[in-house]
Amino acid sequence: MNKSSKSTLEQLLTGFSISIATALIPISAAHADWNFGIGTGLTFQTIDGKQGFNTRVGAVKYDVELDAKDFRDLTKSAFGFGGYATDGTWLIQYGLSNLELEDESDSVNVGAHAVRTKVNFKMKGGEVTVGYPVYKSPSVVTFLDVGLRYTKHEFDNTTTISGPIINGSANNDFSNDWTDVLVGTTINVPLSREWSWGTRFNAGFGETKRSYLGQTGLTWRFLDNWSASALAKYAKVKYENHSMGDSDWYLYDAKEKGLSLVVLYNW
Repeated sequence: MNKSSKSTLEQLLTGFSISIATALIPISAAHADWNFGIGTGLTFQTIDGKQGFNTRVGAVKYDVELDAKDFRDLTKSAFGFGGYATDGTWLIQYGLSNLELEDESDSVNVGAHAVRTKVNFKMKGGEVTVGYPVYKSPSVVTFLDVGLRYTKHEFDNTTTISGPIINGSANNDFSNDWTDVLVGTTINVPLSREWSWGTRFNAGFGETKRSYLGQTGLTWRFLDNWSASALAKYAKVKYENHSMGDSDWYLYDAKEKGLSLVVLYNW
């Protein structure tokens, strides 16, 4: 299915798992005492994959391709933040996000009836990892990370029909959630007093079929307590509940790419 023929429903059911990963900000340096950082930023993202779920007339499965403009047009509200805590040895990284997408189709005439569809999609999630250095030198620090990721998708589709025979609305709503154990690594490379390069990789195991994340970027400490990071992210994920044909079947299988600019307050 090409982008020009995507329905409102197909557009709204995608693009929800990037916000957690892009909220996680690499630290710029390690210190002897406990230090903390928290921040947020802007993300431009794309998705290429497949989506599927059950309807009253059977299961549907289709290709999905979304760019940054699609996300901008469909977002009703979005909020996310991430941060870290470190004592120079242990490294805790975390992120929380909430995203709501919504759209309403124009009225379409089906025979003598007018049909209008309103779609609302909400995603809530959080992630936390704890890292311990397995290699440490003045030029690079490599952490082994373990943690948890929780993701929840809520969907509500309302179809309203007006006409001489049928008048009324019908809802199709459902929710799914997944919890995974994360195993991965964080690599920090100090480039100077103000600049550092950070990279993260992890894989999720548990309730998802597949979850891989890679993220890299530069951090600039432009003031004593403030830093900015430019990040690039790639993820490959597959969420599936039950099997195609089951009444509660749900599938999301996609490659996700994103570019982010985040600002962090450090203390």
